[in-house]
Amino acid sequence: MNDKLNTLMADLLRMDSSQVNDELTMAESDVWDSLKHMELIVTLEDEFDLELSPEDIINMMSVKAIREVLERKGIKN
Repeated sequence: MNDKLNTLMADLLRMDSSQVNDELTMAESDVWDSLKHMELIVTLEDEFDLELSPEDIINMMSVKAIREVLERKGIKN
């Protein structure tokens, strides 16, 4: 999942995948705005074949938090 998530986020946010790490947050990124966040949610649901709850979506404000939500949904590293 690490590589797939990093690649998805890098493509969506138009950044090098080496810049995508657990410390990356929505608040600290110029390109990760609310529109990109919703694009990310749709992409994650499609790519990992899952449905995210409103609570999941609100909590997914960092790469680390995204990984934690995906792991709770059964997506393992």
